[in-house]
Amino acid sequence: MKYILDSRYRFRGWHGAPYGVYDTVKRRASFFEESLYRLLMRYDAVQEIDPAAGGDRQKRFFDQMLREGIVREAGMWDFLQEVQQYRAYPARYRREAHWSVTGECNLKCRHCFMSAPHAKHGSPSHAQILGIVDQLAECGVFNVSITGGEPLIRSDLPEIIDLLNEREIGLETIYTNGWLVDEKFLDMLEKHHVHPGFQLSFDGIGCHDFLRGVPGAEERTVKALRLLQARGYGVSVSMCLHRRNASSLRETVRFLSSLGVNGLKCAAIMDLGEWQGPEAEALRLTQEEELSLYCDYIPEYFEDDAPLSLMLSGAFMYAPGMPQWHVAYHRECPAEEAAETLACGVLGGVFYIGADGIVSPCQGMCDCGIAGRLDSLFNRPLREILTDSEYVKLSYLTVADVRNGNDECRACAWADQCTGGCRNSALIAGDNPCGVDPDACFFFRNGWEERVREAAHPAFERYLQRHPASAAEVQELKAENALPECL
Repeated sequence: MKYILDSRYRFRGWHGAPYGVYDTVKRRASFFEESLYRLLMRYDAVQEIDPAAGGDRQKRFFDQMLREGIVREAGMWDFLQEVQQYRAYPARYRREAHWSVTGECNLKCRHCFMSAPHAKHGSPSHAQILGIVDQLAECGVFNVSITGGEPLIRSDLPEIIDLLNEREIGLETIYTNGWLVDEKFLDMLEKHHVHPGFQLSFDGIGCHDFLRGVPGAEERTVKALRLLQARGYGVSVSMCLHRRNASSLRETVRFLSSLGVNGLKCAAIMDLGEWQGPEAEALRLTQEEELSLYCDYIPEYFEDDAPLSLMLSGAFMYAPGMPQWHVAYHRECPAEEAAETLACGVLGGVFYIGADGIVSPCQGMCDCGIAGRLDSLFNRPLREILTDSEYVKLSYLTVADVRNGNDECRACAWADQCTGGCRNSALIAGDNPCGVDPDACFFFRNGWEERVREAAHPAFERYLQRHPASAAEVQELKAENALPECL
């Protein structure tokens, strides 16, 4: 019998991970042991295959590949397409790039960690932009999310999308303030056959204009959210909390839900970029104030029947229909697993390209002290940066590295429940990539996990009685990523 790799899959390899199969529908790769991968490559519609000839292990592997639709029985005229043939990329595998196509913006946000009101990081030229797309394709990066500054101010955005399509790079998400989202823009996307998700910022009913620094910003954002819902685009929102908008949280969640928003992520504003000086100090929530706000709101969220997916910093996260909510700060990692567990579960698959070309593990690091040690792909090829660089060292930090990298984590009684928190927060606090995340540390040492659980559990039990989750709903929700990854 002859079998063939299904047409949605391609044989691919990356530096350090040569035995991969790329799924063009889910737009991500899976990796195999060498012996099983070589067996898989025999499913080419040419070679005769006896699934039972290689013993039980190979038979189980074959059955799994057949069951999951990765391979199928070959017809008389089937052949492995040229695009499915094995290709190796000269860089480590990364599922997605978050890319600032400009460091400029049409708003004047008081809290901008990139200092976009002053275009601190500049804006790449058209030629540089096209060169970045070519480098992404060369490295086998098949997904991008574009951000800024404000990405929609670029007049060459249609040409950028054209080139992404030509290089078979999917446009996953557009991060925008919403001011320029209109029918004409969405028509352009549809003309170019892309249908990305959107993430917008909304900083509280009646409070948005204050933080964004331009009158009318709230009205324009709401208009954009209504339009995106009407045109069938998935939308998530981020909300930066401070003393002037904290009391609007419940009302804001209800309002965003009515606009069709899928998920909201809330966090206090980072002490970066524009968010410094006397005004910021007066408006900044203390850790105690922020966590108290969450504990007060979580029961109300469940009383309102969890109207959208919600993430409250690292203290709480939930997607409607799931059988359990989670404390994001709480990641079980016993000592014997610490050396094999990444300190951040996101950074091994996603990276950030700044408007100045700097490649970093995440966007928040662009203004930390460590940014000066990172490479720009305008000066060094992306294939080298993704293979061996300071960026690689940062993205592969393990829990053991963090626990051994500072005195507090090394001696912490909560070490097995905490993987060290956010590396970006640690860098902001002390410029040590293996340092303490003060927010995670405060959360555990001051009993906030117990307080969050006490606040959430009774309301959640009542919610579950009203809305029991089916197994099908759970699987569907697990497959989705309704919550935004970063602010």
